[in-house]
Amino acid sequence: MDDTLRASFGKVKITPEETVPLQGYDPELYVADPATDILDDLYARIAVLDDGRRRSVIVSLDAGLTNEQFVAVPDGFGRRLIYRGFANTLPAGTRRSWAEAAQTAESCVTVHATHTHSAPVHFGEKYTSRIYDKIDELSQALVPVKMSVGVGQCSLAVCRRPNLTANEEIPIDKTLQVVVFESLQGEPLASIVNCAVHPTVLWNKANRVSSEFVGLAMAELEAAHGGNFVSLFLQGFMGDVGPLGCGPIAGTEDTYPLVKEYAHRLYRDAAAAMQQRVEMNSVPLQTLQTNVSLPAAHEYHRTEMDVALLGVRIGDLALLAVSGEIFNGYVGPIRQSSPFQTTLLSCVANGYTGYLPTYEAFHDGLGGYEISTTPYSDQACGPFAAACNDLLKALAK
Repeated sequence: MDDTLRASFGKVKITPEETVPLQGYDPELYVADPATDILDDLYARIAVLDDGRRRSVIVSLDAGLTNEQFVAVPDGFGRRLIYRGFANTLPAGTRRSWAEAAQTAESCVTVHATHTHSAPVHFGEKYTSRIYDKIDELSQALVPVKMSVGVGQCSLAVCRRPNLTANEEIPIDKTLQVVVFESLQGEPLASIVNCAVHPTVLWNKANRVSSEFVGLAMAELEAAHGGNFVSLFLQGFMGDVGPLGCGPIAGTEDTYPLVKEYAHRLYRDAAAAMQQRVEMNSVPLQTLQTNVSLPAAHEYHRTEMDVALLGVRIGDLALLAVSGEIFNGYVGPIRQSSPFQTTLLSCVANGYTGYLPTYEAFHDGLGGYEISTTPYSDQACGPFAAACNDLLKALAK
């Protein structure tokens, strides 16, 4: 094993080029025409990392979800036995294909949705093959890098329970972390921004396509650094977290100007965190993947839900990626017990397994959309937290 991490970074445009239903609202009603409905471009942003023994790939998609299989989740309030389906966002075998492009194992590829609610419900092979080609290209262009981490706050994050609108009376973890990769000569190459906030500012009555404020903020970071700088966004544990002013906007007012305003605010939050960064050890590189079976709600159509957990160790930093929409209350306990100097927590990654509230949220009497639609029992909370802690400890060995 070398004592220096090597890496390469790039991005691929995946803006739809044909009429497509959108994910995040009702795909039967919200169908976008690329001739009239593209507000800004969608991208796949890619990091390929290698320590001389192992290779990992991180892909951040301007997409709602990352599932390769059809997913059924309960719909409506009051746990009605009505299920709405999520089509597969990516074709079956996509992660495996991208792993082949990088000449690594499928378990070493982690795919993250930014969770914009204004992207296609499905990205076909036309788009995933472009990402394959870019991963193949990046795998042959690795250069030595050094890594640093800055910590700040996301000024847009707010609890959204119980009515999918901002509720500042309920505290949440607003931590924003930025991982910066530079050449050994100090040239900025890429960043990874991680915080929890639902990208739901664009109330999409006009069927519009947008990377939302998270994607636009990454584009602003890239423009500020120039060259081929790439900034990935990894969505944090945002199951009960929205942006300020979140929720359906009444009337016909166009909210896209607000999307752009919030994008600049998130850019400033990330830029401020970058100014405080501290260099960190970036080797060894390791990935671990596991599934944890959690008890399902009594009304659900199965007794257990298999949640995908994937951990990536980059020296003194760990990334924990989870397939569900995880409540923010898990953040503090998991980070506090983590053996790593820095721990990034990301959800809607490597599949989709629904909302997972904390035990406290199940019983606080607030209810709300997330509690009504969760496929889990309150008995899932403890085993989930324990599985996260076990994976991080195993990654540190």
